[in-house]
Amino acid sequence: MPARGDTTKKLVCLCLVCFLLCGCKAESNLKKEKSGKPFIGVWLSCYELDKMLSGGNLKEEFGTVLKNLKSLGVTDLFLHVRAFGDSLFDSRFYVKKENTLIYGFDVLEYMISALAGAGIRTHAWINPFRTAPGAFSNPADKNVRAAVLGGIREIIENYDVAGVHFDDYFYPADNDELDEKTYKEYKKTAENPLNKDEWRRANISALIFAVKDLLCVYNKNILFSVSPAADIEKNKNTYYANVEEWCKEDAVDLIIPQLYFGFDYPDENFRFENLLDSWKKLNFGSKTKLIIGLPAYKLGTKTPPDNAEWQKGSDILSRQTEICLADGEVSGICFFSYSYLFSAKKLNTAAREKAKKILANSQPPTNRGL
Repeated sequence: MPARGDTTKKLVCLCLVCFLLCGCKAESNLKKEKSGKPFIGVWLSCYELDKMLSGGNLKEEFGTVLKNLKSLGVTDLFLHVRAFGDSLFDSRFYVKKENTLIYGFDVLEYMISALAGAGIRTHAWINPFRTAPGAFSNPADKNVRAAVLGGIREIIENYDVAGVHFDDYFYPADNDELDEKTYKEYKKTAENPLNKDEWRRANISALIFAVKDLLCVYNKNILFSVSPAADIEKNKNTYYANVEEWCKEDAVDLIIPQLYFGFDYPDENFRFENLLDSWKKLNFGSKTKLIIGLPAYKLGTKTPPDNAEWQKGSDILSRQTEICLADGEVSGICFFSYSYLFSAKKLNTAAREKAKKILANSQPPTNRGL
């Protein structure tokens, strides 16, 4: 187990003990094959899945997904199995999504199998604390964290996934009431209590380290990835996600920051190449790899302050792709999200085709090892 502070160690133990005592397999038959290709990922969100599921034609719809992913050389799909305290599969901890009930088969198993047949790895994408749009469970509640771990255990026991994935929803911004009672109880019993910010970071890190430990118990080849926001300091001080600690301690296999900015953003600190440099300067351990999240959803946006660039920038994604894949410190890219990347709109089509040419000619640096 990586070196950690005493508070984090105790919180990790509380997360794990509730179900590790129930027994777990010493090993698993799940395997991740290394590839000579660069890591090319795509996120498939709950909203995109809901559209496919609700029409009753999942197999036909997903067949189109497979065809599109293969055409671009995608190696990894991040499939949204839990977005709002719900579940894409039968779970002891979460309610099954209603739009899966019309099918007489396990929709998650079907999609994983279909992806594997196309040579694409599946990562189970989870929002650990979000229960509804704008609503969150308490990350300080040990029962909440135990449920998250229990849900992950169900996935890795029953499905042949290549990875487990969290995005950037940890503590909601500017919500002091969510865990106020829990913090007061903590201060009453702690010998040297942390301040609230430090304590919140310890709660999130406890879950991160516990997930990594759980995956190692089952199979060291299951990748654990997190996709934080682009601003490293905001992650730490607003969402209480201490990403630098996680990278330094190899608590995650892949860190996938959402660098959802172009080259001409008004604030120079948030221009793509400056953000990329800031992430490359993090103190990485020996195992964590850097994947860069790219914003297909920004194509054609009318939202300021960078709408002018994205409304005409059919070359932005291809330029970003080329920069990332030529950089020996970057192990790949991931596009958000599927429907924007494969939109039939003229701008999206042009951007995709330009990126496709870059991807077709890319060679992975020797240090990637994915």
